[in-house]
Amino acid sequence: MSASPTPSYRKVRGGGYTWKGHGRLWLAEDHLLEVNSTFVIESYRRFFFQEVRAFVIQRTSVRRIWGWVFGVVGGIAGFITGGILWGAAVNRHEDWHAALYVPAGFFGLVALVCLVMWIINLTLGPSCSCQVLTPTGWYALSAPRRLGPAGQAQAVIAGVIQAVQGPPPSPSTPPPPPSAVATT
Repeated sequence: MSASPTPSYRKVRGGGYTWKGHGRLWLAEDHLLEVNSTFVIESYRRFFFQEVRAFVIQRTSVRRIWGWVFGVVGGIAGFITGGILWGAAVNRHEDWHAALYVPAGFFGLVALVCLVMWIINLTLGPSCSCQVLTPTGWYALSAPRRLGPAGQAQAVIAGVIQAVQGPPPSPSTPPPPPSAVATT
């Protein structure tokens, strides 16, 4: 019995994190492979190029929502840090003022982490979702999650699909305009 050859895969740029875990896309000669990893569990989904009808990118508001979350939480933590440090400075002659530096450090660290996450979210660019249309329906992909890598992935995948399926059919001539119906 002969073994079938193992397909070679090329990684498609741009991963993504969703509630299902970390997603990645891989290209083989005849299919697109989606891999979702959650700690030690992996799930796979194949989309054969011969069956793919569309690869669609849709812009989402996830970046804006996370920007607001990181901004609000970081701003509140920053104000709390400032208030605690002000209270410690005003009462610096009291014995207990040194105890205020512990919560100030905690809230300061929260504010710093939120600031860093806000900057990272901002620099990654607009968020998006990707879907694949096959004869059995639409499938949401877990990667890529940002518009720049998604556009590059779409260009690569569309090129491979066109190579497998051939050029798209030329648009047919439009139907003739409806003729005037004579009334009797």
